[in-house]
Amino acid sequence: MDIRQIRYFLTIVQEGQFTKAANKLNIAQPPLSQQIKLLEKELGVKLLIRGAKGIDLTEAGQIFTIRAEQILNLVDSTKKELIDLSKGHHGTISIGTVSSSGASILPKYIKEFHESYPDVTFQVLEGNTIKIMDLVNKGVVNIGIVRTPFNLNNYNYIIQDSSEPDDPMVAIFTDNWKFQNEKINLNDLKDIPLIIHRRYEDIIMNAFSKYGIEPNILCKGEDVRSIITWAELGIGVAMVPKPPISIFKPGEIKLREIDDKSLETKAVVIWLKKAYLSTVVKNFIKLIKSHNVKQ
Repeated sequence: MDIRQIRYFLTIVQEGQFTKAANKLNIAQPPLSQQIKLLEKELGVKLLIRGAKGIDLTEAGQIFTIRAEQILNLVDSTKKELIDLSKGHHGTISIGTVSSSGASILPKYIKEFHESYPDVTFQVLEGNTIKIMDLVNKGVVNIGIVRTPFNLNNYNYIIQDSSEPDDPMVAIFTDNWKFQNEKINLNDLKDIPLIIHRRYEDIIMNAFSKYGIEPNILCKGEDVRSIITWAELGIGVAMVPKPPISIFKPGEIKLREIDDKSLETKAVVIWLKKAYLSTVVKNFIKLIKSHNVKQ
């Protein structure tokens, strides 16, 4: 089994016919058929069944299609990495980011990097911190931008510039609740039904505990957008890290900072300690380091 046979097989699957596949590959049909027969003989299974209207995949063919795509993707990515290693000015940087940082921190880095490396492209995926860490761990993204707190043991990281203020936890609510001051303290939230992000449950509970308050937790969620939507319904007050304008759009709901340092978070850029980093990714990390003091 060689790469050429795998490409031939996938082209047949994509085109649905040997004739169309042969035309696309610019080869005669008999040699194409022969290569598939050799592939099936080597694997010891039937992959394709020819019909009057085209081809059908056997169960083995369906499995092999998935594996063949993975093999070619790996081959292509390996080629790109090797080319990038030699040149260092071309390639793709995959970044996973929490929504707040994706809207505020990341664009300035991409803009500046693009000015120096115009041929580098970016792939950006969004999610919560747990999802982004999982993407980094699996190698789906090269770099993650997440929010504290979390365990940093497996990562190299850059903490947001210490000269920049930490991002506060905020309360989001409707007119069902009235607060007198511009900033809300935890005593103001006593007995009010709260909607919180599950990942911040421990620091929220610890913060209330300092004041001897047992908070009234109505609901715990995993997604900031959903939590804000529930607050918009007026069923409770949401407690979440300050969201970007793209998520929170002022209207009938209001947002106020919670005046408690223990609830503030920082953006952290992470990458796996043992992960392969292409030259372009290393250059991008170098740029981020140049803007941040604490590493």
